[in-house]
Amino acid sequence: MKNESKTDSRLLDFIKKADKKPLREGKGAVIYTRVSSKEQADNNTSLETQKRFCEEYCMKKGYPIKKYFGGTFESAKTDERKEFDKLIAYAKKERTTEAIIVYSYDRFSRSGANAAFLTEELQKAGIRLIAVSQEVDTTTPTGKFQKNIMLMFSQFDNDQRRDKSTTGMRENLRQGYWINSIPFGYTNLHKKEKAKNHKYIINTDGKLLKKAFELKAEARLTYKEIVKELNLLGCKIHYKSFSRILSNVFYCGYVTNSLIPNEIYKGHHPALVSEELFFKANNIIPKNSSKGTPKKFKIAELPLKTFAKDEISLSPFTGYKQKGIYYYKTRHTGTCINVTAKHLNNLFISELKTFEFAKENSQKLKEAISLEINKKLKSQIDEQAIIKSQLTEISKKIEKLEVRFIEGEINKELFGKYSNVYIVQQKDLKEKLSLVSITSSNLEEMIEKGLQLAENISGIWALSDFDDKKKLQELVFPDGILYNKEMDKVRTSKSNSIFEAISLLAKGFDKNKNAPLIKKGQDSHSVGAARFELATSTSQMWRDNRATLRPENFLLLLTKGCGEGGSRTHGTV
Repeated sequence: MKNESKTDSRLLDFIKKADKKPLREGKGAVIYTRVSSKEQADNNTSLETQKRFCEEYCMKKGYPIKKYFGGTFESAKTDERKEFDKLIAYAKKERTTEAIIVYSYDRFSRSGANAAFLTEELQKAGIRLIAVSQEVDTTTPTGKFQKNIMLMFSQFDNDQRRDKSTTGMRENLRQGYWINSIPFGYTNLHKKEKAKNHKYIINTDGKLLKKAFELKAEARLTYKEIVKELNLLGCKIHYKSFSRILSNVFYCGYVTNSLIPNEIYKGHHPALVSEELFFKANNIIPKNSSKGTPKKFKIAELPLKTFAKDEISLSPFTGYKQKGIYYYKTRHTGTCINVTAKHLNNLFISELKTFEFAKENSQKLKEAISLEINKKLKSQIDEQAIIKSQLTEISKKIEKLEVRFIEGEINKELFGKYSNVYIVQQKDLKEKLSLVSITSSNLEEMIEKGLQLAENISGIWALSDFDDKKKLQELVFPDGILYNKEMDKVRTSKSNSIFEAISLLAKGFDKNKNAPLIKKGQDSHSVGAARFELATSTSQMWRDNRATLRPENFLLLLTKGCGEGGSRTHGTV
């Protein structure tokens, strides 16, 4: 029965209203074209075809074209593309835009469900996505379903392509071919070809990186110190990536990848370092170095392990503990030399004390050493001057060549030919200069720090931790020390040039009574409480400056001048 009763007009204020449609102030359209590879973009055929069909559609439907987007190559795997992002931002902001026109849905996106969600959000903002080759009415449920199915198929097709590509990459890796970006230190001569045709060579950075592996294997420098040294030599490597580089098996001739987890294969590229050096740089113990329970290698009481050798058999000393006492013993079978760790350590402290001198005479000693070193390094300084002169001449030749080219005296071919020759010569000379480069400032700095260290070197060594003890003793005696059990003597075949110079010159001054440069009363093996504060502060100086004082720096700048140091023999302590 029809209800004919009147409705109170006041209820009309409570009637539900229809949802407001987003207000678009015009019927403008934007066109988006895209290809998925640079080769397609360079060819341009596909882009032009897409653009032509989209323009014809807009003309037919009466859509004024507001702007064009794309026109280049962008991957459709994600919706994080530069041109794509500009398109979406413009369409949302520009109120006169009602439609985004594409050739097909896969040109818009291949991200499946994510693309469907994005088009839904655009539609809520009053923007329709129209594919001219797959035209459906997306305002109806059936049309939306069809559009989403097309987007999902685009993703399915993309996933199939990726799977096929991944299968090929896995096969290349298992055959030993590198598929990723060129590793630091290498140059790929055939980078535009397939992985199987790539040809890798070790470049200048690679040669310097090999030195970094060696420095890390020697355990004398920290990561930061090694990276700093590389940067000074012109090798631009970042500290944060250095540890990752060191652990990359590519550098010892192998390939591995997350695409082939738990697999490793011999590569076709040249190895930068040997496997042995790679393992050593990464602190990997050789397979047969120990059996059973792992040994503790850093024992504070045994800093001379492997550094000290038996003088007769040349067998290096290892260590052990018995009844609370630490001992050194020879490692090789057939030798049987034992000595308490305390006794050999004290012999070594006495050896270090031979370098010490009185602080009040440091300036006089510094002047004498500087004079001696400059005399010895004269040939190297002369060579440096010759190279600088040659570099100046090369620079003048390059400038003259440029002027002749600009004035039309020579053509581009001749200019390129001769300029390349000069540039190669210039590069070679700069490399030579970096190897012999010596300045008064860096010599003075080394001598100054060497003297600071030598002044109380025995105390610094005694108070340092295991690692710093090793670095300091290797700095002073690069070839280690020899111990003669029968004579109870320590011998050294070679000492660092700067410390050898300090010792010899100080003794010379003392002998001539010019100045009492050698400390008196150096018989004690221990560092007394009265000297604890001095030793501690100097030990901190050693830690702060050990990169400057490391053996490579001394040997590079000083060994040629002062000699490698003679045989040093001292009696029983």
